[in-house]
Amino acid sequence: MKKNLKVLHTADWHLGLVSWKGFKGINRLEEQRECLQEMLKIAQEEKVDLVLHAGDLFHQYHNPPRDAIRLATEVLVEMSRNARVVWVMGNHDWYAIEALQGIFPNSIMVSKNFTPLLIEDFGVCIYPLPYLSLSRYLGKCPGKSIQEEVAEVLAEIFQKWQQHYHPEHWHILLAHCTLEDLAFYKEANITREIFLKTAELPRGIDYGAFGHLHGLIPFEKAPFPIYYPSSLICDTFQKEGERGSFLIVEFKEGQKPEVRPYYFSSSAQLFSLLLEETDTINNLEKEIASRVQGKRNYIRLRIKEELLTPEFISEIRNLEGENWQIVSLEVLSHKVETEDLSEKEREISKYTMPELFKEYCQRNNLPEELQGLFEIYYHQVLEEVERDATG
Repeated sequence: MKKNLKVLHTADWHLGLVSWKGFKGINRLEEQRECLQEMLKIAQEEKVDLVLHAGDLFHQYHNPPRDAIRLATEVLVEMSRNARVVWVMGNHDWYAIEALQGIFPNSIMVSKNFTPLLIEDFGVCIYPLPYLSLSRYLGKCPGKSIQEEVAEVLAEIFQKWQQHYHPEHWHILLAHCTLEDLAFYKEANITREIFLKTAELPRGIDYGAFGHLHGLIPFEKAPFPIYYPSSLICDTFQKEGERGSFLIVEFKEGQKPEVRPYYFSSSAQLFSLLLEETDTINNLEKEIASRVQGKRNYIRLRIKEELLTPEFISEIRNLEGENWQIVSLEVLSHKVETEDLSEKEREISKYTMPELFKEYCQRNNLPEELQGLFEIYYHQVLEEVERDATG
């Protein structure tokens, strides 16, 4: 008989994140710290048995800030006092994680590979699926598409996992990846990552604890329940009004997992304001004051191009209240672009660089091997640029 199990499912903390660097950089670490204190309190009150972190503990791939490392270590160690902790590596996670693994207690497990993790005390087996980077699989199987190649690799891994299946254990897939059906989300990137198809998911799993997409997403098309919790904090104005969250999941024999979301009260509110021609700075401050809620409010100011002056930008940069800040400025242009230009932009956007190079090779009768080499180096460069940008 399976034991009752209570799990805390979280992901995408991105500790060390600085938002809106282009206008007014905001270090989000203190906000993240307060969210994590809320999570710790709920974990203790709920008496969870297991904490699952589905990747992207840090924001910087190289050299995360010391304060971020210290916060991550303190929180994970505190969680591990009352629960087992399992963390699967995401695409942002610190490559030198072994430095932390050396000081973690045995109750914290970090997975960088596909080896199942059996926790006999609670009768649960964790099947880790770290981030699937596109460049990792390029050029290994000539004549096959990357997706076909990865599907074969994963099918073999999933087949080996079945050896660990036990009728009295819970089986949880802990993954940092994008399901193909959700590939339209902002955090997904078709030029750098591999999407996991629903039909290729392993069988015999009771719950999918996923991370990577930063939003609270229940996925109902899979043969087992899959959830993405949101990130700790909202880091884009495309998700105005949303708050960070994590999940408490209860497992009981003969029942579907019961999933309950918890939303962080410490998460900042994000909202946009449109500055009209008749508005003054005083009017703007009054409008902001009527909208702010809680301890932190970050504002995107939208302004018509003809109202923009250097003096105005200077005033806006210095404008802030006790619990709000203008962190982004969006200029609205009234100039109408020609149809020819917009059509060209749409046409070019249909291609990735490898596809353009492939077309070039075909037109000039260049060998396919050259195309493969270009793809390998192209994606390697993309990953290097990403690491430099977050380092």
